[in-house]
Amino acid sequence: MVRQSSVDRYEEEVRAGIQEFFDLCWRKMVHIGDLLLCQQNGFILYDGSACVGLGEEGLNSMHIINSISYKGIGEITDDDDYFAKNGNKFHIGGSQFEKGIYQQKSTYLNVWENGFFLRVFTQLVNILNGCDYDWYLDISKLPSNGKSKHIREQIIKRLNLAPKFQHVVRTAYVGQIRNAIAHSQYHCVQGGILYDNFKSDKYATLQGLTFDDWEKKYIYSYFIFIGLFQTLIQIKDEFYLPTSKTTLSKGIPVKVPNEDKGSYETFLFPNVKGDIWRFVRV
Repeated sequence: MVRQSSVDRYEEEVRAGIQEFFDLCWRKMVHIGDLLLCQQNGFILYDGSACVGLGEEGLNSMHIINSISYKGIGEITDDDDYFAKNGNKFHIGGSQFEKGIYQQKSTYLNVWENGFFLRVFTQLVNILNGCDYDWYLDISKLPSNGKSKHIREQIIKRLNLAPKFQHVVRTAYVGQIRNAIAHSQYHCVQGGILYDNFKSDKYATLQGLTFDDWEKKYIYSYFIFIGLFQTLIQIKDEFYLPTSKTTLSKGIPVKVPNEDKGSYETFLFPNVKGDIWRFVRV
Protein backbone atom coordinates (compact mmCIF):
# COMPACT_ATOMS: atom_id res chain seq x y z
CA MET A 1 0.00 0.00 0.00
CA VAL A 2 1.28 3.45 -0.93
CA ARG A 3 -0.23 6.76 0.07
CA GLN A 4 -1.98 8.85 -2.56
CA SER A 5 -0.31 12.02 -1.32
CA SER A 6 3.11 10.37 -1.76
CA VAL A 7 2.24 9.14 -5.25
CA ASP A 8 1.17 12.64 -6.30
CA ARG A 9 4.28 14.29 -4.85
CA TYR A 10 6.88 11.79 -6.02
CA GLU A 11 5.39 11.31 -9.48
CA GLU A 12 5.67 15.06 -10.03
CA GLU A 13 9.33 14.99 -8.96
CA VAL A 14 10.14 12.09 -11.27
CA ARG A 15 8.27 13.66 -14.19
CA ALA A 16 10.22 16.91 -13.71
CA GLY A 17 13.49 14.95 -13.78
CA ILE A 18 12.45 13.01 -16.89
CA GLN A 19 11.49 16.27 -18.61
CA GLU A 20 14.93 17.70 -17.86
CA PHE A 21 16.55 14.48 -19.08
CA PHE A 22 14.75 14.31 -22.43
CA ASP A 23 15.10 18.04 -23.08
CA LEU A 24 18.86 17.57 -22.81
CA CYS A 25 18.79 14.40 -24.92
CA TRP A 26 17.13 16.37 -27.72
CA ARG A 27 19.91 18.97 -27.60
CA LYS A 28 22.77 16.47 -27.28
CA MET A 29 21.49 13.92 -29.82
CA VAL A 30 24.15 13.13 -32.45
CA HIS A 31 21.73 11.85 -35.11
CA ILE A 32 18.09 12.78 -35.64
CA GLY A 33 16.90 9.15 -35.51
CA ASP A 34 18.62 8.14 -32.26
CA LEU A 35 15.59 8.52 -29.97
CA LEU A 36 13.49 6.52 -32.43
CA LEU A 37 16.11 3.76 -32.26
CA CYS A 38 15.83 3.83 -28.46
CA GLN A 39 12.07 3.37 -28.69
CA GLN A 40 12.10 0.75 -31.46
CA ASN A 41 15.32 -0.94 -30.22
CA GLY A 42 18.02 -1.20 -32.85
CA PHE A 43 20.43 -4.11 -32.36
CA ILE A 44 22.88 -6.32 -34.23
CA LEU A 45 21.86 -9.85 -35.20
CA TYR A 46 24.13 -12.88 -34.84
CA ASP A 47 25.17 -12.56 -38.50
CA GLY A 48 26.28 -8.96 -37.97
CA SER A 49 23.34 -7.32 -39.73
CA ALA A 50 21.34 -4.47 -38.22
CA CYS A 51 17.81 -5.12 -37.03
CA VAL A 52 15.03 -3.20 -35.27
CA GLY A 53 12.61 -4.84 -32.85
CA LEU A 54 12.43 -6.49 -29.45
CA GLY A 55 15.20 -8.99 -30.09
CA GLU A 56 16.09 -11.76 -27.66
CA GLU A 57 16.70 -9.35 -24.79
CA GLY A 58 13.35 -7.67 -25.34
CA LEU A 59 11.44 -10.91 -25.67
CA ASN A 60 12.99 -12.24 -22.45
CA SER A 61 12.05 -9.06 -20.58
CA MET A 62 8.69 -8.09 -22.06
CA HIS A 63 6.51 -10.26 -19.83
CA ILE A 64 7.94 -8.46 -16.79
CA ILE A 65 7.46 -5.05 -18.42
CA ASN A 66 3.86 -5.92 -19.28
CA SER A 67 3.26 -7.27 -15.77
CA ILE A 68 4.49 -4.07 -14.11
CA SER A 69 2.46 -1.93 -16.52
CA TYR A 70 -0.68 -4.03 -16.06
CA LYS A 71 -0.52 -4.25 -12.25
CA GLY A 72 0.32 -0.58 -11.83
CA ILE A 73 1.88 0.83 -8.71
CA GLY A 74 -0.25 -1.32 -6.40
CA GLU A 75 -2.89 -0.56 -3.80
CA ILE A 76 -3.24 3.08 -2.82
CA THR A 77 -4.63 4.59 0.38
CA ASP A 78 -5.84 8.10 1.15
CA ASP A 79 -4.72 7.66 4.76
CA ASP A 80 -1.57 9.75 5.31
CA ASP A 81 -1.14 8.04 8.70
CA TYR A 82 -1.10 4.57 7.16
CA PHE A 83 2.47 3.77 8.20
CA ALA A 84 2.04 5.23 11.68
CA LYS A 85 -1.03 3.04 12.22
CA ASN A 86 0.27 -0.17 10.63
CA GLY A 87 4.05 0.05 10.60
CA ASN A 88 4.70 0.19 14.33
CA LYS A 89 3.15 -3.16 15.17
CA PHE A 90 5.02 -6.40 15.84
CA HIS A 91 5.47 -8.06 12.44
CA ILE A 92 5.49 -11.83 12.07
CA GLY A 93 5.43 -12.11 8.27
CA GLY A 94 1.78 -12.72 7.41
CA SER A 95 -0.05 -9.42 7.82
CA GLN A 96 -1.66 -7.63 4.91
CA PHE A 97 0.68 -4.72 5.57
CA GLU A 98 3.76 -6.90 5.17
CA LYS A 99 2.36 -8.62 2.07
CA GLY A 100 2.07 -5.19 0.47
CA ILE A 101 5.73 -4.48 1.23
CA TYR A 102 6.76 -7.85 -0.22
CA GLN A 103 4.84 -7.13 -3.43
CA GLN A 104 6.53 -3.74 -3.73
CA LYS A 105 9.92 -5.36 -3.19
CA SER A 106 9.19 -7.81 -6.00
CA THR A 107 8.28 -4.99 -8.38
CA TYR A 108 11.39 -3.02 -7.37
CA LEU A 109 13.58 -6.03 -8.16
CA ASN A 110 11.82 -6.55 -11.50
CA VAL A 111 12.47 -2.93 -12.44
CA TRP A 112 16.19 -2.87 -11.70
CA GLU A 113 16.87 -6.42 -12.94
CA ASN A 114 15.07 -5.93 -16.24
CA GLY A 115 17.65 -6.19 -19.01
CA PHE A 116 15.58 -4.46 -21.67
CA PHE A 117 14.80 -1.50 -19.40
CA LEU A 118 18.50 -1.15 -18.55
CA ARG A 119 19.37 -1.35 -22.25
CA VAL A 120 16.97 1.45 -23.17
CA PHE A 121 18.05 3.54 -20.17
CA THR A 122 21.74 3.12 -21.08
CA GLN A 123 21.09 4.10 -24.69
CA LEU A 124 19.36 7.28 -23.51
CA VAL A 125 22.30 8.10 -21.24
CA ASN A 126 24.61 7.60 -24.23
CA ILE A 127 22.56 10.16 -26.16
CA LEU A 128 22.62 12.55 -23.19
CA ASN A 129 26.42 12.40 -23.28
CA GLY A 130 26.64 13.10 -27.01
CA CYS A 131 27.52 9.52 -27.95
CA ASP A 132 26.23 7.48 -30.88
CA TYR A 133 23.43 4.98 -30.34
CA ASP A 134 25.15 1.72 -29.34
CA TRP A 135 23.86 -1.02 -31.63
CA TYR A 136 26.14 -3.58 -29.98
CA LEU A 137 25.03 -3.04 -26.37
CA ASP A 138 24.12 -6.37 -24.75
CA ILE A 139 23.04 -6.27 -21.10
CA SER A 140 22.73 -10.07 -21.02
CA LYS A 141 26.53 -10.35 -21.33
CA LEU A 142 27.09 -8.61 -18.00
CA PRO A 143 28.35 -10.97 -15.27
CA SER A 144 25.90 -12.09 -12.59
CA ASN A 145 27.09 -9.33 -10.26
CA GLY A 146 27.63 -6.80 -13.05
CA LYS A 147 24.25 -5.08 -13.27
CA SER A 148 24.73 -3.06 -10.11
CA LYS A 149 28.11 -1.80 -11.32
CA HIS A 150 26.61 -1.01 -14.70
CA ILE A 151 23.78 1.00 -13.13
CA ARG A 152 26.22 2.91 -10.90
CA GLU A 153 28.85 3.65 -13.55
CA GLN A 154 27.10 3.58 -16.92
CA ILE A 155 23.81 5.15 -15.87
CA ILE A 156 23.84 7.12 -12.59
CA LYS A 157 27.38 8.49 -12.83
CA ARG A 158 26.83 9.61 -16.44
CA LEU A 159 23.59 11.44 -15.58
CA ASN A 160 25.55 14.36 -14.15
CA LEU A 161 24.47 16.55 -17.07
CA ALA A 162 20.88 16.16 -15.84
CA PRO A 163 21.32 16.77 -12.09
CA LYS A 164 17.61 16.79 -11.22
CA PHE A 165 17.07 13.39 -12.82
CA GLN A 166 20.37 12.06 -11.50
CA HIS A 167 19.20 12.84 -7.96
CA VAL A 168 15.93 10.99 -8.58
CA VAL A 169 17.67 7.88 -9.95
CA ARG A 170 20.35 7.90 -7.25
CA THR A 171 17.64 8.11 -4.58
CA ALA A 172 15.59 5.33 -6.19
CA TYR A 173 18.30 2.78 -6.86
CA VAL A 174 20.26 1.09 -4.09
CA GLY A 175 22.16 -1.99 -5.20
CA GLN A 176 22.17 -3.36 -1.65
CA ILE A 177 18.36 -3.29 -1.57
CA ARG A 178 18.14 -5.04 -4.92
CA ASN A 179 20.52 -7.77 -3.71
CA ALA A 180 18.69 -8.11 -0.38
CA ILE A 181 15.40 -8.66 -2.20
CA ALA A 182 16.94 -11.20 -4.58
CA HIS A 183 18.29 -13.25 -1.65
CA SER A 184 15.45 -12.63 0.86
CA GLN A 185 17.84 -10.79 3.17
CA TYR A 186 15.39 -8.29 4.62
CA HIS A 187 12.53 -8.28 7.08
CA CYS A 188 9.96 -5.85 8.43
CA VAL A 189 10.33 -4.63 12.00
CA GLN A 190 8.52 -1.99 13.98
CA GLY A 191 8.97 1.26 12.10
CA GLY A 192 10.77 0.02 9.01
CA ILE A 193 12.79 -2.59 7.12
CA LEU A 194 16.11 -4.16 8.16
CA TYR A 195 18.60 -5.47 5.61
CA ASP A 196 20.61 -8.54 6.59
CA ASN A 197 23.27 -7.91 3.94
CA PHE A 198 24.53 -4.80 5.77
CA LYS A 199 28.33 -4.58 5.31
CA SER A 200 28.37 -7.53 2.90
CA ASP A 201 30.54 -5.41 0.58
CA LYS A 202 31.80 -1.82 0.36
CA TYR A 203 28.56 -0.68 -1.29
CA ALA A 204 26.30 -2.31 1.31
CA THR A 205 26.14 0.39 3.97
CA LEU A 206 22.42 0.52 4.67
CA GLN A 207 21.22 -1.05 7.90
CA GLY A 208 17.60 -0.26 7.28
CA LEU A 209 14.93 2.12 6.05
CA THR A 210 11.80 3.61 7.54
CA PHE A 211 8.64 2.66 5.71
CA ASP A 212 8.37 6.28 4.53
CA ASP A 213 11.87 6.15 3.00
CA TRP A 214 11.15 2.81 1.33
CA GLU A 215 7.90 4.19 -0.10
CA LYS A 216 9.84 7.03 -1.77
CA LYS A 217 12.40 4.70 -3.36
CA TYR A 218 9.65 2.38 -4.58
CA ILE A 219 7.47 5.13 -6.08
CA TYR A 220 10.49 6.79 -7.68
CA SER A 221 11.56 3.48 -9.26
CA TYR A 222 8.10 2.72 -10.59
CA PHE A 223 7.70 6.10 -12.27
CA ILE A 224 11.25 6.09 -13.69
CA PHE A 225 10.45 2.74 -15.30
CA ILE A 226 7.04 3.75 -16.63
CA GLY A 227 8.09 7.32 -17.47
CA LEU A 228 11.01 6.45 -19.75
CA PHE A 229 8.93 4.08 -21.88
CA GLN A 230 5.94 6.44 -21.96
CA THR A 231 8.04 9.44 -23.00
CA LEU A 232 9.71 7.52 -25.82
CA ILE A 233 6.30 6.45 -27.13
CA GLN A 234 5.10 10.04 -26.90
CA ILE A 235 8.13 11.27 -28.87
CA LYS A 236 7.56 8.60 -31.50
CA ASP A 237 3.85 9.45 -31.84
CA GLU A 238 4.13 13.23 -31.66
CA PHE A 239 7.38 13.85 -33.54
CA TYR A 240 8.73 10.94 -35.54
CA LEU A 241 5.45 9.66 -37.00
CA PRO A 242 4.15 13.09 -38.17
CA THR A 243 7.62 14.01 -39.46
CA SER A 244 7.87 10.79 -41.49
CA LYS A 245 4.68 11.74 -43.35
CA THR A 246 6.23 15.01 -44.51
CA THR A 247 9.54 13.62 -45.79
CA LEU A 248 10.12 12.65 -49.41
CA SER A 249 11.10 9.12 -48.37
CA LYS A 250 8.18 8.79 -45.87
CA GLY A 251 10.73 7.57 -43.34
CA ILE A 252 13.11 8.75 -40.62
CA PRO A 253 16.89 8.65 -41.26
CA VAL A 254 18.95 6.53 -38.86
CA LYS A 255 22.67 5.85 -38.60
CA VAL A 256 23.63 2.16 -38.85
CA PRO A 257 27.07 0.60 -38.16
CA ASN A 258 28.91 -1.26 -40.89
CA GLU A 259 32.15 -3.21 -40.53
CA ASP A 260 33.47 -2.08 -43.93
CA LYS A 261 32.13 1.49 -44.14
CA GLY A 262 32.14 2.32 -40.43
CA SER A 263 28.54 3.51 -40.66
CA TYR A 264 25.93 4.55 -43.18
CA GLU A 265 22.57 6.29 -43.19
CA THR A 266 19.34 4.56 -44.07
CA PHE A 267 15.66 4.99 -43.20
CA LEU A 268 13.10 3.50 -40.83
CA PHE A 269 9.52 3.36 -42.07
CA PRO A 270 6.39 3.05 -39.91
CA ASN A 271 3.54 0.61 -40.43
CA VAL A 272 0.01 1.96 -40.83
CA LYS A 273 -0.52 2.32 -37.06
CA GLY A 274 2.91 3.85 -36.56
CA ASP A 275 3.81 1.53 -33.69
CA ILE A 276 6.24 -0.70 -35.62
CA TRP A 277 9.10 0.65 -37.73
CA ARG A 278 11.27 -1.32 -40.15
CA PHE A 279 13.96 -0.75 -42.80
CA VAL A 280 11.47 -1.67 -45.52
CA ARG A 281 8.65 0.68 -46.50
CA VAL A 282 5.25 -1.01 -46.22
